[in-house]
Amino acid sequence: MKLIATSLALFAASTLAAHADSFTFTGTAQITSEVGGPVAGGKPVGAAFSSGGTSVKYASGKTSTSKSQCASWSATAGSAFTSQGICMADEGASQFSVAFSCQAMDAAGAVSDCWGRLTGMTGTYANKTGMASWRGIRSADKKSIVSTGTGSWN
Repeated sequence: MKLIATSLALFAASTLAAHADSFTFTGTAQITSEVGGPVAGGKPVGAAFSSGGTSVKYASGKTSTSKSQCASWSATAGSAFTSQGICMADEGASQFSVAFSCQAMDAAGAVSDCWGRLTGMTGTYANKTGMASWRGIRSADKKSIVSTGTGSWN
């Protein structure tokens, strides 16, 4: 779950073009807090919070960076995903959110594949939507996550 939150933080931190433009990104996020524990009749549940930064490169050649804050939590029992969450990305005058779902690729949750919907809130992204997918890899000490992925704004 931490991996997912951080991955999102990295992704959400990415800046996106003002017009329809595909992009690739790389980000790093630090886990700032997490909680978890067992629940009656089910698997353990947890939540993680992270903050980070992302570098983006657009198909047009433009590059940018941004910062983000993310939260992720265990997906409900029976879900195809292992976690879900939301990130808020801030580029100063422009902000957007990323609502996402992730699937752990290994038993330890060190690698996750994630998919997210971008929703523009202010500035360049106001009234826009988009999508992104990425892979997040947690550090050996489980305190940070590096994510790489691709996406586009509509």
